[in-house]
Amino acid sequence: MTTHNLFERPELLDSQTRLILSADTKPKRLIRSATRSAGHHATHERSDSAVSATAIQEVDNELLDENAETNNENFPIRQISVISNEIDYDTDLEQEQESHRDYTCKGIYMDQCRRHSLIPSSHFLRHVDNETLAIRYCGLKSINVKVMVPSLRINSTITKLDLQDNSIGSRGAIYIAYLIKDNEYIDELNLANNDIGLQGCKVLCRVLSSNRSLRKINLDGNRFNDDCAPFFAEVFSQNEFLISINLNKNFFENETTGRLFGKALSENQTLEHFYIGWNCLCSKACGHLLKPLTLNARITSLDLSWNGAGLFAAKAISELLRKNTVIEKLFLDNNKFNTECATYIGKGLSKNESLKILTLSGNPLESSGCYAVLRPLVKHSTCQLRTIDLRGIIVNKDFLELGAELATVLPELTVRLGSEQAKSD
Repeated sequence: MTTHNLFERPELLDSQTRLILSADTKPKRLIRSATRSAGHHATHERSDSAVSATAIQEVDNELLDENAETNNENFPIRQISVISNEIDYDTDLEQEQESHRDYTCKGIYMDQCRRHSLIPSSHFLRHVDNETLAIRYCGLKSINVKVMVPSLRINSTITKLDLQDNSIGSRGAIYIAYLIKDNEYIDELNLANNDIGLQGCKVLCRVLSSNRSLRKINLDGNRFNDDCAPFFAEVFSQNEFLISINLNKNFFENETTGRLFGKALSENQTLEHFYIGWNCLCSKACGHLLKPLTLNARITSLDLSWNGAGLFAAKAISELLRKNTVIEKLFLDNNKFNTECATYIGKGLSKNESLKILTLSGNPLESSGCYAVLRPLVKHSTCQLRTIDLRGIIVNKDFLELGAELATVLPELTVRLGSEQAKSD
């Protein structure tokens, strides 16, 4: 019997020969080892390779079948070799895909949308390379803002970001805070009517206190109340780059808020436009806010319209107009000013040479109050006033005669009378 026949019929070999042959069949033990490790099911393999996962599962089934292993010893060995090649090949593909990943603003935004299973905004993709990105009235949720932030953080073209009227809430405002912390190109931010509240205010103000890029920020209509006042006061006293801040249509009301704002604004030497109209500030709160501004040498526009300013505030306005030499626009519409208040305002105007626009529409001044405001200007030919808005107040013949006399002294002054209309600068 030849050696060839012996290998074909292993039962004819003696025990010593079988032992020698078994020592040469190491791949068989490797197969069993592979079976055990494969039983833990792909915890060591990449789950994103569908081809290799299917192949491994098929081989696992075959290796678990003892009869298949006995009948065909070479099949599992060849199969493992194929799997190894597939895994290596798949890894090469992943590395190639990774090298071609899109790291542009659009690519990063698309990647974030995929990660969070969101539909990308075509408007965002169209305007992300423009100087102005305006997404208004779209009902953005905080998650929509979150996927935009990584892209906007590296963006160097957008200088104006407008997200007005989206109700992004506190969480959305927190995402925006992280954005402006890292982005040095956005200098104008509009977050009006976004329901930010106290929690969003805390984080946003913490970033604004040290921000060096923003110049204008609109926070109109965001449910900020007196609990938010200390955080904004910190912004006023520490930020040296903001020139305009809008806090209209919020819920500020008590004297403490007025004191905090007044003191902080007196220390600020960069802010030029401050809007705090349509709040609930009482007369003393307005007065405490105004008194320190006599020392401010930068604020040119101040909006206190639609508050509760009365006599106490009117006296502070008189002092402000007599001592401040830079203020140019003062909006005092709908503030419960009566004739006595108008007398103090008129006295302040008689000494002021910087104010150009004064609005008093909607106040219960009556004709006598309007007369008290304008009468001191007849002897003040160096007055710089260009517009006095007295709409919504009924005036008599004496006031009209005073207006005609004043036109000869200050020909460039326009006195607006009649029904109230939308205010325009």
